[in-house]
Parts: sequence; C-alpha cells; structure tokens
Amino acid sequence: MKTLTLWVLLLVMAIPAGQAQDIDIRLYEKIPMRDGIHLSANLYFPDAEANTHPVILIYTPYVNDEAVERGMYFAKNGYVFMTLDLRGRGNSEGVYRPFEKDGTDGYDAIEWISQQPWCNGKIGMMGGSYRGMVQWMTLKNKPEALKTIVPTAAVGPGIDFPKSGGIFGNYTLQWLNFTSGRSRNDKLFRNGVFWGKKEERKYKEHIPFQDWDSLALGARDPNFQTWIAHPDFDNYWQDFYPSPEDYRDFDLPILTITGYFDGDQPGAMTYYEDHMTHGRAAGTDKHYLLLGPWSHAGTRNPETELGGLQFGVDSKLDMKRLHLEWFDWTLKDGPKPAILRDRVVYYMMNRNQWQHAPTLADLSNEARMYYLSSPGSEAKQLIAPGRLSDSPTKTSDTDLLINNPLDTEEAPSYSGADFYTAPLPIEEKGRILYISDPLAEDTALVGRFEAGLYLSMDVPDTDLQLTLYAIDEVGATTYIAAEMLRMRYREGLDKPKLVTPGEVFFCSFDAPYLSALEIKKGSRFVLAIHAMNFSYMQKNYNSGKDVSTESRADAKKAEIKLHHSRKYPSYLKIPLGR
Repeated sequence: MKTLTLWVLLLVMAIPAGQAQDIDIRLYEKIPMRDGIHLSANLYFPDAEANTHPVILIYTPYVNDEAVERGMYFAKNGYVFMTLDLRGRGNSEGVYRPFEKDGTDGYDAIEWISQQPWCNGKIGMMGGSYRGMVQWMTLKNKPEALKTIVPTAAVGPGIDFPKSGGIFGNYTLQWLNFTSGRSRNDKLFRNGVFWGKKEERKYKEHIPFQDWDSLALGARDPNFQTWIAHPDFDNYWQDFYPSPEDYRDFDLPILTITGYFDGDQPGAMTYYEDHMTHGRAAGTDKHYLLLGPWSHAGTRNPETELGGLQFGVDSKLDMKRLHLEWFDWTLKDGPKPAILRDRVVYYMMNRNQWQHAPTLADLSNEARMYYLSSPGSEAKQLIAPGRLSDSPTKTSDTDLLINNPLDTEEAPSYSGADFYTAPLPIEEKGRILYISDPLAEDTALVGRFEAGLYLSMDVPDTDLQLTLYAIDEVGATTYIAAEMLRMRYREGLDKPKLVTPGEVFFCSFDAPYLSALEIKKGSRFVLAIHAMNFSYMQKNYNSGKDVSTESRADAKKAEIKLHHSRKYPSYLKIPLGR
C-alpha cells in the first residue's frame, strides 16, 4: 500500500477561528528493520515536513489507529508524533512473536527516525502496559537519539505477565488472541460469556493447561506454547530485561508511572528498583517515580472511584498534560512538571494528598511486626479467627489448609462493583485468616507488606495466595494488597525447588504490590491465606511435575500446615510511613 498523506484541519473549540492548526498525517509509512522486514507507522506533523521537531514514539501491539487522538494532541503542541505497529501486527510485515524482536525493532525505528529531515535529533517514547515494556527493551539497545522514556504500567515479562508468582492465568491466551493476526479482535476478547464457558469446562473436566489453546480456540497457539514451555524465570524471560551493566549506562530522564492496583506494578517497579540498585547517579538522579491510586487502565485515565474506594479530586491527574509537560522539559528545555517536587511522588489514600520523597527508602522508616497464632481456634472463620499478636505465641500450634485439585466446587465469587470494599465471607473453603487488635491510633501504611510463614505439606508442590485487608470499627473492609506464589518458587522464581513432604520449611511472601494509605484508629489488620484452586488460574495438581502437563491422573490432595510457635514464629510485617 502506498504511503498516504492527508491534510486534516484540527478544530479545537478553545482556539478561535483563524488560529486552528493544520495537522499533516502520513499513514502506513514503511520503516525498515535490519533483517529487511518493514514495520508500519502513522505520523502526525505539526506543520510542513520541512521543519524539524522533537519526536514522540508509541510502539504498540494494538494497531496504530488506537492513538489518533494522542497524535493530534502532541502534533498540535509542536511534536512529530509517531505510532508504530509491532512486527506482525496491523500493517507491519513479519511474524508476530511477542517480546522477542521488540527491543531490536525499537532500536531500528529510533535510528530511522533520527535520520529523517523532520527530526531534530531528540526522540522520546511513551505508552502504557506492553507499550511501556517495549520502551525498556528499546532502551536496553541504547539508541543514541532516544533522549527520554515515560514507561507507564510497564509489563514485566515472566514476573507479572503471562504469569505471576510462577502461576499462569487463563487471561494469557485471551490476550494472545486479542493481539493475534492483523486486527484487534476486541469483540472476542471482551466476550466474557465465551471465555467463561471454556474456562469452566477446562476446570471441571481437568483438561491440562497445555491444551487450553486447543480447547478455547481449536488450535495450538505457538506463542502460548512457547511461554508455558518456560515455567521458571529462566534466561528466556531474563534476557528481555536490561542487565546490571545496561542500567549503569542509562543516563537519560525517565518517568515511571504505576498504580497501587495496577496488575503490572510488579513489572514497573522491577525496572525502577533495578535501575536504582545498579544505575549510577548520573542516571538514577533523573529517574522519577509516580505512584497513584489507580488500576492498570487508570494509569492512563485516572478516576476518583475504584472498586468502592473513593479518592480526592487531586488524584485524577491530567495524564496527557503531564506527558506534554514532561516532554517540554526533557526535549524542549521547558520547566519541570510541578507535581515532580522530588524523585518519588506518591498519593496517600484516605488522606487524599500527594506526598514526595527522594527515594523509596524514605517512604517508610519502620515496620510493625505481628506474629500468627490460633489459641482455641482453627483460624477458619471470621467470627473465630486466628490472631495477629505483638509477640510469638508461647504454645506450639498448627492450622490446616486443604487443597484438593479434583474439587471443582468453587466458592461463590463476588461480582459487585465495590470489589475492593466487599465484606469478607464468614467462612470460605480453603482459607484461614488472622486478625490484629484494634489500632491505637491512625496508622500510615506505606510500602509492601511481608509475611514469613513456616509450612509443611504432604505433597511436593502447591499454590498459595495471601491477601491483606483492613476492617474498621463499623466493619467496613478495605483491600490493601495480595500475593500468590507456587511453593516450588519459594527461594526465587528462577530457583525451582520442590518441597520435601513432611519437612517444615520457611517461605517468605514479599508482596510485590506497594501501597500507601492511612488506616483509621480502631481498625484491624486481616491476613487471609488461601489454598489456590481457582478456575481462572492454571491449576496445580500438586504432583511436582510440570504443572502445564498435569491432569486428573496426577492429582494429589494436599494438606498444608501453617506452624506458629517460638521455634516457628510465622509473622506479618507492616511497613509504617514516616
């Protein structure tokens, strides 16, 4: 298809007639890659192409047409804006293989842009989710003309997608179908009834996870099969990330954006914290972090309500405006965005205010320790829970969790819109829970909770989920954060080690989700522990084999004991704000 050049009159109501701006749009520009493949780009020019400007790039698997509004916005404000279809997507040539060529293709695109007469040599990248991840992949290749990136809700391959805690989700295939072929496939992607029926059949008929693609879509998906062939966080996943040496070389301004309820916060924070750990001051001093009370989508379009939680109007940042101010600062020598008063900017929920700190370590200066026990209780009911106490229990005790993978009667799932404030069930299958005494004063929780559990099992592997809540004096519940973990990865996602049945072992749950909220006096912390047997996740049949290949024949009923005593002081650690 020939390159199309269109002149579009952008009518902006705030601009008087006669001052409206012509935007030059060039569609389906072919960008050459080093292997002869051409990727398709749409370009938006603020004026005649003879003039030079800084360039903003979005690199997307979701087809270039998604960014028309943003292209118009940034072109109107003096930038050449470019959207680029991923290899094998939209109008780009090549075979679609998520992650695998994104870094080198991103580098080649930056090199091509830098050589165009309309580029002034300064290029920035922006975008969220997958579009945030590819910024880090491109930067890993160190293109000279890339002067800034704004990775938002950046995916962490192998860490938060397509698996979390070493556990794959059914959504993996749903997303691959959404982004397969040339079109968006969003109608099927959003058909919850279709996916729900297929999910139910897989769950109840004990169909191996490796056959999820054949069951749902009638054929093998090569990308799905590649991913599940790497259940550990091995070199396949690790090679997508910058190395410590790469991080030392990064010295450009970076703005990382994520949310407390962003499913890709673990990935976004991995890049940020690895840079802080391995980078030099020349780079880390220019890396800013913005944390808000947002979901994954909310990192692009913030709202003041989420799942029953309410936030102040100041939490609803104008993200387009923030990006414009950032690029004006980093690419045009304009003033720094006013909200970036320090390198870490975070929103304190319940206080409803933005706060600032120089580093993550400055958010919290102490932790409150609680120790698990269950005097006179099996810790199974909300009305007779286990305890979170200030010191380890003097008596030895255990609480029991059962995980039977052949049990397909799921606990009813809550479907209300206020899912983050929904009351906890009195009793729930496969759950034990522990509750603290009422807080003596308002308490700021800022950071990640940590739980250290002493466990024993009669099987070599199983999956557990931990969730932390707060319940106030009148019984209102607030979700804080959660973590799931496959027990074979208790020493690290890259260090699989099966459990020796019958032996007591220690497992640290360092929750990957950072949060910041003030919890009112009189509230109690609640720690819930679930034996995972959920239809929407890859089912662990507890045999110790490759979980994707397991089926009914491999199923082992697991008895998981949680130990608490002076010898085995299972604990919960709450980070307290300064």
